[in-house]
Amino acid sequence: MSKLSRIRQLVARPEAQEGVAENLASSDAGFLVDYVPKVSFEPEMYQRDPVRESLTKLGKITGKRPAGFDFSIKLRGWGIGFMPRETPLLLACGHQVNTLKKISIGAVTGGPFKHGETITGGTSSAQGRVVIDTPNGITTLYYVSISGVFQSGEDVGGETSGASAQTSSAPLNAGYEIKPLSRNAPSLTMASYEDGLRKLLRGCRGSVKFNMKLGQPLTMDFKFMGVEAGVIDATMLSGIDYGTTVEPVILGAGFSVAGVSLNVGSIDIDIANKLSPRDKIDDPSGILSYMITDRQPAGNMDPEMLSVAEHDFHGSWLNNAKLPFDFSYGTAEGNKFRFYCPAIQYTKVEDADKEGIQIAQVAFDLTGSFSPGDDEYCILCL
Repeated sequence: MSKLSRIRQLVARPEAQEGVAENLASSDAGFLVDYVPKVSFEPEMYQRDPVRESLTKLGKITGKRPAGFDFSIKLRGWGIGFMPRETPLLLACGHQVNTLKKISIGAVTGGPFKHGETITGGTSSAQGRVVIDTPNGITTLYYVSISGVFQSGEDVGGETSGASAQTSSAPLNAGYEIKPLSRNAPSLTMASYEDGLRKLLRGCRGSVKFNMKLGQPLTMDFKFMGVEAGVIDATMLSGIDYGTTVEPVILGAGFSVAGVSLNVGSIDIDIANKLSPRDKIDDPSGILSYMITDRQPAGNMDPEMLSVAEHDFHGSWLNNAKLPFDFSYGTAEGNKFRFYCPAIQYTKVEDADKEGIQIAQVAFDLTGSFSPGDDEYCILCL
């Protein structure tokens, strides 16, 4: 029977034991895939060709069995108090997720509070990690709790910046923070159900590219690598909850670099993980799983060119300036997102044209601190 290419389901489940395939169920699905997902089996094929009295080939032997899985998903919330459905995929792309807190504050002195620094409550002795640089005039301080509970009416101080402010509310849950993780990212068992077929992969980890285009939802392009774990006839899963939240469109968004609002039509950020196979000699497929062994996060954007006084693109580039990047969009709680990079660095500024308007075509790297690291960027799910 012929099969329809658009009748497909993407399924993914974290593995309890790395490289050991999990049993998949409808609760592991629910991803709204933007285009037809593609599984690419890439076994190493060795030619048997001994020297003898003939040039006839004797056929090939299958060796190690890596597999790729590429697909694209629009970023959307899952409602107030819930993580985005795509969170397991992002975790397997070298991220961690933390509960985000917020607390109201008065004037900031000696600031700003710096992204990633520890704050301590003067009365409660509670501690938290600051999320997003917070200067005077900003009345909400985002943080991830380390210990204790902050109190209303106490002074909080920044360990690194020396900033201080008085709280004026009790802490509230604000959503979730997704940020880089250098070690121990979970592996996934993944499958593509394809109108009567199931292609299974195990030991999967991946990389992701975020594409932000004006007037469209944000798109995440995923590229996973794993181990081929079989192709069988299988019926499509039933009872899948795809959710009812509609992904927000990038309109009315906030965007700035170094505090300067820039007019842009598109931004992309590629996390660019390096995926390396873990060879295992006693494994029937020769590979246990794929590991994330490096990352080179970088991006591109197309802002309108400004005067040097407004924003010095070339001076920032040539002087190796580190610039905060802040992008937010969405209006409904549980379906709003904020991408924050504390220190991007321009690596190329080119002259470009967009329908007669001069554009600065900018490439940039995402950088972070020497220690503790894992702070090149964060994604806030609000």
